[in-house]
Amino acid sequence: MRWLSLPLLLLVAALAAASQALPRGSQDFQLAASRSQVDSMIAARGLPVLSRGPTHLACAGASSAVEFEQYDFAPSAGGEGHLWRVMIAYRVPYGRADFDSLQSRLVNDLGDPAEVDAPAANDPDGLHKVTWVDVRTAVQLAARWPERPDPRADRMLLVWTDRQLQKLVEAQALKKPKKK
Repeated sequence: MRWLSLPLLLLVAALAAASQALPRGSQDFQLAASRSQVDSMIAARGLPVLSRGPTHLACAGASSAVEFEQYDFAPSAGGEGHLWRVMIAYRVPYGRADFDSLQSRLVNDLGDPAEVDAPAANDPDGLHKVTWVDVRTAVQLAARWPERPDPRADRMLLVWTDRQLQKLVEAQALKKPKKK
């Protein structure tokens, strides 16, 4: 009878490991943080603010490899928004080695990705994407390596998303009247 319970225990352990929640950010931010918490965090890191609006804040990157960090806020009835998305844009030039290094660090921090997408062999400029996802959080690393990268358009991006707040933002966008 004991031997029959061993496969069941292994299955339960595998399911528990697969369903472990992703971290809600890094040492630099936490998804769902209030706008004032994010403002304080950026000030404490000493990052210059590049752009600020009611639903976003962009600042210079903490390292020379990062061009900018953008923080997007879901508006709330109380007036102060909450962080629903963080986009970290890496500066051109970057290469496959940079992508692989960041992907390795993310695998160490987040575990195995849920999805890995690579372009077809006949599409050398195609998009490479690696995605981690759970019920509350999505993390995606994406980049491409065109023969001639355009510094105005090409970026390696790391995007953290609070999936619940994303649904709120999308629902609010559908309610807004379209401008003519």
